[in-house]
Amino acid sequence: ASGLHADAMGPHEGIFPEVALMQYCAGKRACLIAGMVNLTNYFDAVSIANDSFSSFTNDGFVNSTILPLVDSNIGGILQVELNRNNYMMVAVSRTGCDSGYNPFNSDYCDGYAVVGEYGHIFADGAATLRINPFYTSTDVDMDDGTGERRRQNAGLVASIEYTPCDPLTIYSRAGFAAKQYLSNSAEFSVGANIKLFPSREDDFLGISYGVFKGQTPCDGERAEHNREQVLEVMYSFQVNDYFKVVPHFQYIANPAYSTSSENILWGVQAVFSF
Repeated sequence: ASGLHADAMGPHEGIFPEVALMQYCAGKRACLIAGMVNLTNYFDAVSIANDSFSSFTNDGFVNSTILPLVDSNIGGILQVELNRNNYMMVAVSRTGCDSGYNPFNSDYCDGYAVVGEYGHIFADGAATLRINPFYTSTDVDMDDGTGERRRQNAGLVASIEYTPCDPLTIYSRAGFAAKQYLSNSAEFSVGANIKLFPSREDDFLGISYGVFKGQTPCDGERAEHNREQVLEVMYSFQVNDYFKVVPHFQYIANPAYSTSSENILWGVQAVFSF
């Protein structure tokens, strides 16, 4: 969904997902994180979706497909707890490093992204609203052969999650971008985690559905279909304290926005933790 992601050492030589310094201040009500940061660890962190190892596996549900959540690149994050129920964050990160290039080398980092988040916790802690504005300025290779051009983009993403009772947590995410050169132009998703068996506290059924409006290429041409729809159903089965099995099913209509076809995917994850 985005061309902003980069692995510091390349896909076949190992990955540093994050190497950064964290400094608390203001009586630990504020925190500054700087270095090679992974913005997906901090922003748009919907609790039942933002974990690709034990929840939904489709990227459109794990994180927003619109937010420029750069991973493994040079940047900084400021977090401030305003009060018990409100917080704010802002991050500035470089962009433009292709996979395999070192983000410390300025020759390959010709752009930046600014991402914000305001969070409000309400309903006695059972609900969280997140609002994420963003701005990017990045060089883009034009498809018409005219070379690179500096492109700016801005947009807004919002998400809400709510736990009305212990067996059920629901969430929804929506967003749009003013321009669509680097990411989707609009998205909407909704999902839920349901604990079916009270005696199995760590097991849950996950269901999520999303509609994603695709990007407009730089040359102005449009894909045959500019909306992709995804339905995912998964079940997290906790075998013991250290091991869980997560089978999942996905139905994807108009994959990659290019055809009127549909894909059906089956998979299973085995997750070890200690």
